[in-house]
Amino acid sequence: MTAAVSHALVAITAAERRKLPVPNAVLETAAVRGAVFQTIQQPDPERPALPDTAAGVEEAIRDYAATLHTLDLTRRAASRFQEEADARFVQAVKAAVPDWIAGLQKEFATLVGVVAKAAEKLPESLDLIDPRRMNWANPSHMAAYTKAEGAVVQLEQLVADRADIVKVAGGDGGKDNALFAVAALPEPTTERVMAKDWKQLSPTLTQWRELKQQPVARWVYLVRQGELALSLATPGEVRQRSIQVERWREAGLHAMAGHTRTGGQHAVQTYLASTA
Repeated sequence: MTAAVSHALVAITAAERRKLPVPNAVLETAAVRGAVFQTIQQPDPERPALPDTAAGVEEAIRDYAATLHTLDLTRRAASRFQEEADARFVQAVKAAVPDWIAGLQKEFATLVGVVAKAAEKLPESLDLIDPRRMNWANPSHMAAYTKAEGAVVQLEQLVADRADIVKVAGGDGGKDNALFAVAALPEPTTERVMAKDWKQLSPTLTQWRELKQQPVARWVYLVRQGELALSLATPGEVRQRSIQVERWREAGLHAMAGHTRTGGQHAVQTYLASTA
């Protein structure tokens, strides 16, 4: 089994686990691939019983040999269809990925909403949003943390299932792909670049990384901040979102290289237009 087929099977399993509909094209190509595979794997038939006469033996051997020969040719012929059958199957699963991701959006938004509501009643300090440091004597904090934790567990599983689904399309790739799978930076504009807004955006990435071992605090942080827009991304969107980091940084460098404010604005406008 190739890696591509393996990823496709994992994607289908994840989609079924999330109760997402599997398109007919996927089912049909899977059936075609299965038929080819079953033919290739067809075992040799059991040999006939040994006849009691020499003439009977010769005839039985000839018949059995003909059966084996035909079966061997059939298996060899089937193997020549395997690559195409696998490719059709993988392509059909790839085509289903955007709809599957879209099918997860509603549940994702609902769970994010639960965390956001709970976050309103949790401590302001992220350091305190930790079971080892929580003031469990505060019933409001305890109830909010319990709700947030339950939603985060479901969010982490949903995001993991999304990751399984997109593997067939090549995965997400890129630095901070786990963040960009669920959130997007704003589009850089000349005004915001010149205002040095990257200085308030960059710490967002740092904070996300630092909270890697604290999933509840991490999601609370995401729903509290106001710059990143939260939504699930297709693999292509993850790459586009990650590119925005470089665009913000490079635009800032172009602004400084302009020497004057007017020159900087012109350099930023030109750079952003060329990378849009």
